[in-house]
Amino acid sequence: MRIALRPLVHLRSTYDHVRGLAVAAAFFAAACGGDGYGGSAGPTGPVDPGTPPVAAATVQATPAERFTPQSIVLAVGGTTTFEFGSLGHNLFFDNAPTGAPANITAVTSNQSVARTFTTAGTYVYNCHVHPGMTGTVFVR
Repeated sequence: MRIALRPLVHLRSTYDHVRGLAVAAAFFAAACGGDGYGGSAGPTGPVDPGTPPVAAATVQATPAERFTPQSIVLAVGGTTTFEFGSLGHNLFFDNAPTGAPANITAVTSNQSVARTFTTAGTYVYNCHVHPGMTGTVFVR
């Protein structure tokens, strides 16, 4: 009879272990922010199409693994300053249209890096260090 109980006890401890990992994963996903799928939509989400373009804007790469604001609208020739805080990020314009500024390939922290957008278009950028961390510059 004792032999029959050991597998039951082992299965119970494995179940508890898996359940504990699932709870921990849910906690860390919530703590990192986002929409649960790696995105960062929310209060800093998409821009209203009628938003007038500006000549300069600042985007912060935050320790919460999001770009804030997520979307900006620049005038052609406008400059965006990307402010990197204490957590290292990089920035790539993957699949961007012609005229995209240079990527920020190095993992960067505690610095600001400016990029000028000389061609109208929509420029989606992301952090390769933190998948799902993305933003958009609309140049009009």
